[in-house]
Amino acid sequence: MPQYQNTVRALLGDDVVIPPIEPDIKLHGFTSIATGELTVSPVALEEYELAALELARQVISNPDRRASVVGCETPDEECVSQFFTRFGRRAWRRPLTEAELGRIADVVAQASDALSGDRWRGVEFGIALILQSPDFLYRVELGDGTDRRRKLTGYEMASRLAFVLTETGPDDALLDAAAAGELDRVDGVRHHAIALLDQPRGRDALARFFGEYLNVERIGEVSKDSVLFPQMTDALKLGMAAEVLSLFQYIAFDADTDYREIFTTDQTFVTKELAALYGVEPPRPDEGPIAQRTLPADSPRGGLLGAAALLAIYADHASTSPTRRGRFVRQNLLCEDIPPPPPGVDTTFADNTGATVRERVAMHSNNASCAGCHSLMDPIGLGFERFDAIGQARIEEAPGILVDDRGELDGIAFTGVRELGTLLANDPRVAPCFVTQFYRFSTGHLELPLERDNLEELTQSFAASGFRVRELALQLVTSDAFRYVGGAIEEEMP
Repeated sequence: MPQYQNTVRALLGDDVVIPPIEPDIKLHGFTSIATGELTVSPVALEEYELAALELARQVISNPDRRASVVGCETPDEECVSQFFTRFGRRAWRRPLTEAELGRIADVVAQASDALSGDRWRGVEFGIALILQSPDFLYRVELGDGTDRRRKLTGYEMASRLAFVLTETGPDDALLDAAAAGELDRVDGVRHHAIALLDQPRGRDALARFFGEYLNVERIGEVSKDSVLFPQMTDALKLGMAAEVLSLFQYIAFDADTDYREIFTTDQTFVTKELAALYGVEPPRPDEGPIAQRTLPADSPRGGLLGAAALLAIYADHASTSPTRRGRFVRQNLLCEDIPPPPPGVDTTFADNTGATVRERVAMHSNNASCAGCHSLMDPIGLGFERFDAIGQARIEEAPGILVDDRGELDGIAFTGVRELGTLLANDPRVAPCFVTQFYRFSTGHLELPLERDNLEELTQSFAASGFRVRELALQLVTSDAFRYVGGAIEEEMP
């Protein structure tokens, strides 16, 4: 959905009002995989059609927007033809054929005739046709040739590059580069990829990947006990999400440093609401709504694992959840699969008044069907116990019961999220997991066995760069795995 919205605004103006459309869903962790593997629902198809008609109406009914988008004082045939040639190229991300332009001209003429000769209304229907076409709503990636492994054309490459690195369609400069053959070469792809990443949209696009990777968008759906946590407002949730994305952008772009430092850094980014939760100085008026802060040396909070968004997402309505937090580490950060509970198993604790969290979690080991998986999650999750269900630091888990945040990761003992962060920063599984997730997000599919060499090469280049995210993105988009379609995917299809 963000890609659709960004592309529409790039074509029609930032102030255009986009009608509501059924939100994207995630598959295997990413919306890019879902959009590539699932069909669009009938409801969404109708909404896209209605949106196209409404957006076209906004263009033509507003003289200023019409002049900006169409660029014609009067809808004479020559000017309108030039507009659709130009507009169609941007919207469909390739030059339109004479036959396609002819069909659009026919629609304009027929609509004009049906509407008392109002040619502007005819242009409106021509715009709506373009905006509801599969060529606009889908990315077409057929590649050159008839072999199974086919190189993306320059225009297909421009589209893939732009959507992955900027979350919007290619601009005229990138389309011109495609026409000139610059995107047929690795050096040309790298040159233009650098330019895209240098844009603010480049920062935002990679941050959206990171947010999807960690399920940060779930913070908006989090429900907490309003009596216990009255400060859990929508404004605080927005600040929580912004902290994670800003921290990633700081590591990946501003500091341009080793990605693994995200687990150990003492830097954070706070809104006034989040600053109150953390007990740090809120943003000053000259700093804007969010500001960078250095956490105190004695703070239990530090690095990504101390981010309130993740602590709140992976907790229960009124209490912490060592199991959910431990599972997050296993699945999201180490890429290890944890199966769901067996059917019929009660995942809630009985009312054990006076029992500590550690004592309640220990009950999992008493059930043979639970013990195996919980032994992988619970010892990790207990290390997060210094933070309550909304990520607020605490000393007691209940009156008179001190928090015990000792944990264990694969036999290595640690205390608190800071020590766990250091363990993860040095864990050899973390970087390959991050590369795998970025590969899935960028290519729009789960990696196949024949693609393991691609992942290994990317992981090695990631390490050689000092684990820099920006360089990983450049290595990926210049790789054959990104520049070709078919091959491994088609060979492994039944």
